[in-house]
Amino acid sequence: MGQTTIILMILTILSKTFGFVRESVMAAVIGAGDIKSIYVTATTIPDIMTYTVIVGIVAAYIPVYTKVSAEKGEDEAEAFTSNLINTLMVYGAILFVLIIIFAGPISKIFSPKLTGNSLDLARNFTRIMALSIFTFLYSAAIRGFLNAKGNFIDPVIPGIVINIFVIVATLLTGIFRNPYILIIGTLLGSIIQFARFPFVSRKLGFTYKKTIDFKNPYIKYMLTIMIPIIISSAANKLSILIDKSMASAYLGIDSVAKLFYTENMLDFIVEVFTINIATITLPKIAQLANTGKIEEMKEKTSQSLVLTMALVLPATFGMMALASPIIRLIYERHAFSPADTRIVASLLISYAPYIIFISILKIVSNAFYATGDSKSPLLIILFQQAINVLLNMVLVERFGIDGIAYATSISTALGSAILIVVYHKKFGKVNRIKNIIYMGKIVLASLVMVMATNFTYNLLSDYTGFVISLLISIIFASFVYIAAVILLKVDVIDEIIEKFKNKLGRK
Repeated sequence: MGQTTIILMILTILSKTFGFVRESVMAAVIGAGDIKSIYVTATTIPDIMTYTVIVGIVAAYIPVYTKVSAEKGEDEAEAFTSNLINTLMVYGAILFVLIIIFAGPISKIFSPKLTGNSLDLARNFTRIMALSIFTFLYSAAIRGFLNAKGNFIDPVIPGIVINIFVIVATLLTGIFRNPYILIIGTLLGSIIQFARFPFVSRKLGFTYKKTIDFKNPYIKYMLTIMIPIIISSAANKLSILIDKSMASAYLGIDSVAKLFYTENMLDFIVEVFTINIATITLPKIAQLANTGKIEEMKEKTSQSLVLTMALVLPATFGMMALASPIIRLIYERHAFSPADTRIVASLLISYAPYIIFISILKIVSNAFYATGDSKSPLLIILFQQAINVLLNMVLVERFGIDGIAYATSISTALGSAILIVVYHKKFGKVNRIKNIIYMGKIVLASLVMVMATNFTYNLLSDYTGFVISLLISIIFASFVYIAAVILLKVDVIDEIIEKFKNKLGRK
């Protein structure tokens, strides 16, 4: 893990911190009731309609761009990027028209219990947010270009910008009691957050061209990789839609907001660690795969997986141990009640295994995408989501809103297990014993950390406020975990420490 990865994680943490401040402000100003659920519905609709394509672009762009550059040169690679952007704008225009026309029915799909004024507000919010489709699609292509050029930092900055806009818009909404300020502020943030992209990409050599060719062979090649990824991403988003629809139908519209707050916590760990590692390692894995160095690709994938688990496992275990005080610190104030805290904390614990298994899925899937095989992950994810729907129907009746979390965690665990089996069959065996030993050491270190966390928090909470107890517990637990993995000799961690020592020595 190099300096870029560390900077990327710090920026992501900063972005997510602003995100938590945003949600904390929203919880205080508008709570977890109807307005929040309508806002979530309106912002989720364009996200779902573009996210699937964006994920496909991010996964497929680098292998295709590298191929074009190697075969035709940099100028042709830039022309390919312009062609891709223009093609995406056509797709965006179609989506925009559909959302404007069918905003009401689409909103009802997401929140079946919307009626009357709530439905009217959701319809208007959705139409306003439809404009964000164009910026999301444009940013996907440019983000791929920046990553291909080794710029991983600038694509993270927009997350900070959008959160600042939403925070300001939420505060103004509370002052003027006008919910439209919230959605318009969110739209402005969605557009302005990518304002830096044209300048950064131009510095790296990209010149936009007004060209569009749907029959371009490289566009077609990219589509062959993208389509299975898009379908699998759509299946994931459909699963989220089903979760929210079932929560709304069975448990009331306010349950959608509680799921939303929980998902923000889950996304924090996945985005800070898993997504960043997957993003940075994909270009190298793709390069090794394209040059036929499969054994080296497998080794790189294994290293990425071990590193991801070394970060994700302790973060997940710690989050489970301190779920209630964490939710209380971030969200509980004014409209967000102690009862809401108990529900969201319980959901967080129930969803925790999902973080581990989705991380495995994302890291291992990169090896398939790098070799042009996006069908294998697709079939597994479709099976996984089918299981999720079935489990939802069974478990939500028995466990209420926690049943939705159990269904997601169980189905994701099953999907990750199947993907690993298919990975071994496709690419050959890896050093399982070594990886199992590493994982065992990481789990042991994480358990030691959890015991230290619980002991510290329970001890301090009798003498200090819960905020100080929480912060000291997290800091102490981090040192305990680092000491544990060093003593247990986890090679990936040893290599990181050695790199820091070498850099300090050079200084």
